[in-house]
Amino acid sequence: MSERLAVATLPGVGWRAAEISRVAKIAEDSGFDAIFAAEVNNDGLATVQLMGSVTERIQVGTWITSVFIRHDYACAQASSLIADATGGRFILGLGASHLPVNRALGVDRPDAAQSVAMYAAAVKSWLRGEGPATHLPQSPAPVSVPVYVAALTSGQVKRAAAVADGLMPIFWSPARLERSQKWVAQGRAEAEAAASFDITMGLPTFIGDDVDQLRSIARENLALYTTFPYYQTLFHVSGFEDEAKRMANGELGASYSDRLLDAICLLGPVGKCTERVAEYRAAGADLPILYPPIGLDATLDVIKAFAR
Repeated sequence: MSERLAVATLPGVGWRAAEISRVAKIAEDSGFDAIFAAEVNNDGLATVQLMGSVTERIQVGTWITSVFIRHDYACAQASSLIADATGGRFILGLGASHLPVNRALGVDRPDAAQSVAMYAAAVKSWLRGEGPATHLPQSPAPVSVPVYVAALTSGQVKRAAAVADGLMPIFWSPARLERSQKWVAQGRAEAEAAASFDITMGLPTFIGDDVDQLRSIARENLALYTTFPYYQTLFHVSGFEDEAKRMANGELGASYSDRLLDAICLLGPVGKCTERVAEYRAAGADLPILYPPIGLDATLDVIKAFAR
């Protein structure tokens, strides 16, 4: 099997249905193996169903859909339908979203990591046809639905590896990804089945020749993430204590040092970025996910640059 490559999209910034369809088809025609949609001001499952309906080969998936905004039964049923309609090309990515987002939606969020693990297990149970009868007895999904979980810290990774089929981290350096292999192994030791486990890796991608300018673009695009406690914690435990403190102080994009951006992003000409992708593969990434700058044109630029 050739090395797999995916692209992430952010349709909730204002893309219309026709634009979502167009990007999915272009990604497929450009040789990408998967295309994912973030659930930000949109319905992730509906977005992915649309992507799947206009493509024939490429995998489609959520990156991620929040476990706090739909019942696990509804999630399982929708996922089963999408997988069936796409001939088994659907990946269900699950996560907790973020405390400020959930507060804005009026969501009461208990222990996030534990909630995600329990939700993933519940979804998989429904997909197996388990659970009490509603109007009718439950039936197993006719097509397999792989369930992936977003995880950042060692404890989250262990929980995810124990219940899920794949992992969806972001903002990791190759060194942290390599260290995570031990955490995955510990979690898989507790898994009910010894099936294969897929590790994706979200990679913010900024292509060009002027690295200083690209770092400025990266700071603008990634500024919002500094406001989320999840990522502040991640950067702190990843050895970027000063940067994490600046994020907690509200310095936004300015809190990303050159060292941090160089550690977690693809920055520079396509050739250099391709070499970085290879570093992530060597560290354990089965499916690198390119994360373009915000916007339709920027997404299409990244897809074109990495077309195969």
